[in-house]
Amino acid sequence: MNFRGDINGLRAIAVMAVLAFHFGFPGLGGGFAGVDVFFVISGYLMTGIIVGRLDRGVFRTTDFYLDRARRIFPPLAAMVICVLVPAAFRLLPQDLLATGKHGASAITFFSNMMFWSETGYFDQDSTLKFFLHTWSLSVEWQFYLLYPLLLLGLCRVGLRRHLLPMLAVLALASFGLCFWLSIHKPSAAFFLLPPRAWEMLIGALAYLAPAVPPRAQRPTQIAGLALIAVSIAFAGAGNWPGPATLLPTLGAGLVIAAGLDRSRITGNALATWLGRNSYSIYLWHWPLAVLLTRYGKIGDHRWAAAAFALSLLLGHASWRWIEQAGAKTKGAKSYPWTAHLAYVGAMLVIAAGGAALWKTRGLPQRFSPEVRALEAEALPGGPYSKGANRCFVTGGPVPKPCLLGPGDHKKVAVTFLGDSMSENEVSALIAALPPGTDGAVAYNGYAACAPVLGGRSVNRESQCQQFLETYLAPQTKPRRTPLVLTGYWQGVIAGKTLSFDDAGKPADWPELRERLIASSCALAKGGPTYLMLPNPEFPDPVVSSLQHALIADPKAPDITMPLATYKAQVAMIVEAMEQAHRQCGVQLLDPTPMLCPDGQNCTATRGHRALIRDTHHMTEWGNRVLIPLFASIFRTGAN
Repeated sequence: MNFRGDINGLRAIAVMAVLAFHFGFPGLGGGFAGVDVFFVISGYLMTGIIVGRLDRGVFRTTDFYLDRARRIFPPLAAMVICVLVPAAFRLLPQDLLATGKHGASAITFFSNMMFWSETGYFDQDSTLKFFLHTWSLSVEWQFYLLYPLLLLGLCRVGLRRHLLPMLAVLALASFGLCFWLSIHKPSAAFFLLPPRAWEMLIGALAYLAPAVPPRAQRPTQIAGLALIAVSIAFAGAGNWPGPATLLPTLGAGLVIAAGLDRSRITGNALATWLGRNSYSIYLWHWPLAVLLTRYGKIGDHRWAAAAFALSLLLGHASWRWIEQAGAKTKGAKSYPWTAHLAYVGAMLVIAAGGAALWKTRGLPQRFSPEVRALEAEALPGGPYSKGANRCFVTGGPVPKPCLLGPGDHKKVAVTFLGDSMSENEVSALIAALPPGTDGAVAYNGYAACAPVLGGRSVNRESQCQQFLETYLAPQTKPRRTPLVLTGYWQGVIAGKTLSFDDAGKPADWPELRERLIASSCALAKGGPTYLMLPNPEFPDPVVSSLQHALIADPKAPDITMPLATYKAQVAMIVEAMEQAHRQCGVQLLDPTPMLCPDGQNCTATRGHRALIRDTHHMTEWGNRVLIPLFASIFRTGAN
């Protein structure tokens, strides 16, 4: 059976959808579903290759692997090298460190597991990872390694005639795992092979299924294309993969099964050209999208259109001079062992180069001592988020209770709770304890878990609700010790990260305001309660911005923000907290005098040192300016 027209047409649809999504073209919010279409195509083609060779008695596992390597590895290697080499000269140490590590994992087809392991609150923004798109290639390669062994084993034990039902059962099992993980571990469902295998197995079923009758071919194809179109236009990334992923995958399966290799839609000259170039286009488009993001051009449609066109040009060049060169040597009856070693050796050399950038911590010696000194301030994680007894966690189980400071660790002098902001402020609170204080700081924090009674994170992997029930809810009971609460409220409002119902629906601002005031008043009834007003949020990561500024000009001025801009940022949350203050006596801790000392501008850096690490989290050096603010808690009649 020859479905070449359909395959190239589907590839064209898939790669155009992905590019449109990543370059921000309107109306294609589900363009990421193009990757799922690619998975179906891979399953179909691999099944045809393996089963066809098995039926002819010429299948050799090692030759199959080398055929795949000749198709996939050379363009991938070229892209990885072309990113790593200029990165070694241009990127800051922390960025280069991550890029080297990701490049090594991409070239060894391990990147899906790497990116899965990195999914966390303080992980680098995914839009800044040059090799993020290679996760799908790693999933496919892992499928290529295991799938021929499965088919070979089934055929060896005489089950060739039963491949269709057996693969259907495996597809259902994989889909069931995907559905369960999408609820409980969404990142695992997205990145790992077992919950993604069913998509490739749909392609296998399309190959093994009986041929569609001629009269039904056109309706079958149209139905499949309609399913793909609906998913590309309306799919939501928040629940992907999951049941909705059936739309593009079943759609692709139907288009393939229709078998129309001369279709005007999927068999025209443009679709054929795009389909042939699709792999290389896919490889090159994402680094360009990352560059647009890094230089603040991703929302500019002129730059996006230029990057789109450049993706096509680079993709065609890669297909013409790299992919095709590998294809000329494919299809041999058997390959010498030296051919296998050549690919393994090239893979290891490139991986070693990426690993070297990682192990050398991003070659910091390229920059001045002042720029290098800022690297430590850019790192997430304070002194109380490391080790076995962590007080702050970015996810997973709720941390154990912590008592910190020089005082008696059998008594509590003050309780401090919050989300990630607390990790970067707790050191200042400990330093603010008056000499001879009889007690310690009871501190715990949980990322993306704003301290509001009854709240829960919209992230289904988070145990925010349990954290609040464990540490915040008991504070409503009578107590004498002060309670201090802090949160990244701008992020809660903008990202809608908090929910108050069992369905996990994100709370909008009116509900959040009402809940915050009610929660603060309930806590104030228990005892003295303090709310930390929000810090300024800067538009770009402060440490890296300062580093770039110092590279360009060693006498660069400090990074500041007009006080009026800061006030506008936090107006809504300050109004709600002031209402809680008027309604039930909640005390407010205002960092404005410390962070905006001249009354006109708020400073993110002072003397080429960073007070703020990213856009809003304080550094361990910077949080010292808050010591007088926290010290006011312990003065009689404060606030």
